[in-house]
Amino acid sequence: MIKDAATKELLYQTLAVLYKHAEQLVVLEYPKSIERRSVDLVVKFRNGKKLLVKVAYDADALPRSEIQELHNLSSVLEVPAIIVSVYRSGTPLIDGVAYERGGVRIVTPETLNNILSGKEQIYIYEGKDCFKLSIDGQKLKEKRLEKNMSLGDLALLVGVSRRAIYEYEKGNMEPSIEKGEKLIKVLGEDIVKPVNIFKPVKRQLRTSSLMFDTETEQKIANTLLSKGYSIAHAKRTVVDLTARKGSEDKITVLVEHPRESSQRIIEKIYYLNRMADTVDVKERYVIVEKKKVAQELRKEGILAYNSWEFMRMVAEGGQRKKNDDDET
Repeated sequence: MIKDAATKELLYQTLAVLYKHAEQLVVLEYPKSIERRSVDLVVKFRNGKKLLVKVAYDADALPRSEIQELHNLSSVLEVPAIIVSVYRSGTPLIDGVAYERGGVRIVTPETLNNILSGKEQIYIYEGKDCFKLSIDGQKLKEKRLEKNMSLGDLALLVGVSRRAIYEYEKGNMEPSIEKGEKLIKVLGEDIVKPVNIFKPVKRQLRTSSLMFDTETEQKIANTLLSKGYSIAHAKRTVVDLTARKGSEDKITVLVEHPRESSQRIIEKIYYLNRMADTVDVKERYVIVEKKKVAQELRKEGILAYNSWEFMRMVAEGGQRKKNDDDET
C-alpha cells in the first residue's frame, strides 16, 4: 500500500509538471491499477511535440516486458516515450541526469520540469556501464582538425584508443565523464551537446518475439505484417495492436477478448480515442466476433468489424468505410 501511494503521488507530481506545458494531456486510467499499465499519460505539447509517459516510483521494479511494450508502442507510433521515476533498485536518481532502460529514457520529475521550462539541459546520461557525457561528434572532429591533431594525437592525450576517437566522431560511442572532461580540456566546451530525452534511444523493434492474447490478434498481426506494416502488441494499455507503414499510414486496433463485456470494450474505446486524438492517429478499428456485442456497440454509435472483414480490408489495401454514426 505504501508503494502504491508513493506511485500515485509521483503521478500527481508528474501531471502538475506536464499540465503547465501541454496542449492536450490524457490520463489513461486503463487498466485501473497504475501498477499494471505500460502507459499512464499521453501528452501533446503546445509546440506540437508528443510524448508517452510511464510513471514508476522505482524504474527497475517495472517488468522488462512492460518496458518493451512501451518502447514498441513508441517506435510504431513514432512518439517518444519516457519513464518518470525517483529510484532505481532503491537508489535515488540524480536530478539533471538522464537514465535509460530497455531503450526508454528515465528522468526525475524535477529534471523533466527543468527541461520543459527551459531552465536547464542534460549533458550526462547513464550508459550500460557508467555515466557518460553527451558530445557532438561533428564538432569534435572540427575542433580536432582546427588544432591540426590526428586521431592518434588526441587519443594519446585523452587516454583512449584511436578507434575510440573515431567512434566518438561518428556518433557511435560517447565517452565516460572522465574521458569527456579530458576532451573538453583539449578541445573546449563546444564539443558538448545536450541529451534529447524526447528522442528515442536507438533500439530495434522486436516483432519476432511478440506474444498475442488471442488467435484473432495473431491472425490480424500476420495480415498486417504481410502487407509491410510494422506492428506493436500491447497487453497493458487501451490498444491491442498498433501498426505503421511509412510515416503517415498509422492505425490502432482494439480486439475483443474472451469474457469481455461490451461495457468494458466501450470503456477501452473511450481511452483509445483520447490517446489516438492526442498522437494524431486517424484510423482506429474495433474488432468484435460476437454479433450481440457488435449490436450493443452499434447502439452506442460504435462501428465494429469482425476479423475477416478487417483482414480483407487490409489485404485489399482499403481504408475504413466512413459511416455517419461511426464514433471510433
